[in-house]
Amino acid sequence: MLRRSLSVISTILALATSAFAADAPPNIVIFLADDLGYGDLGCYGHPIIQTPNLDAFAKQGTRFTQCYAASAVCSPSRSAILTGRTPYRNGVFTWIPDGREIHLRTSEIALPKLLKERGYATCHVGKWHLNGHFNRPTQPQPDDHGYDWWLATQNNAAPSHENPGNFVRNGQPVGKLEGYSAPRIVDEATN
Repeated sequence: MLRRSLSVISTILALATSAFAADAPPNIVIFLADDLGYGDLGCYGHPIIQTPNLDAFAKQGTRFTQCYAASAVCSPSRSAILTGRTPYRNGVFTWIPDGREIHLRTSEIALPKLLKERGYATCHVGKWHLNGHFNRPTQPQPDDHGYDWWLATQNNAAPSHENPGNFVRNGQPVGKLEGYSAPRIVDEATN
């Protein structure tokens, strides 16, 4: 599992490094969806579910066919994707309720830090869920792991995905957002 995670990160970095020989490095966008299996997408052959936008991304980008999640729950899977290390090694070994002491350690070398070293601007939008003390100085936040810009929640939009009031942008609470969280996250990512 660790070898596969490192292989994915190495492949991403190799692509980014080789692109520097060209005029501009490629954009790297990682989509992470909770509770979505590869078999739930049209580009992987689902006979009923239609995912035309994700299928279009799959045609333009890299599609992995031999990947495994580091954990069955979200927080450890996220930490492994960012670090290439198993959850028990990077400090996030379980789902993280608010207030817990579990967090992604700053001693971990996260993918955004590596990309910044190669001249990339980095951004995280959406669910963070890599610490129990979200947006508090007692634990590392997204910018401590290499993100230049971030708009996030600790776990989910609240009180609901419609007109959420718990998003934080670069350490500052945003207040109530009008509309649904998913389109607002897309708007933030594309601006």
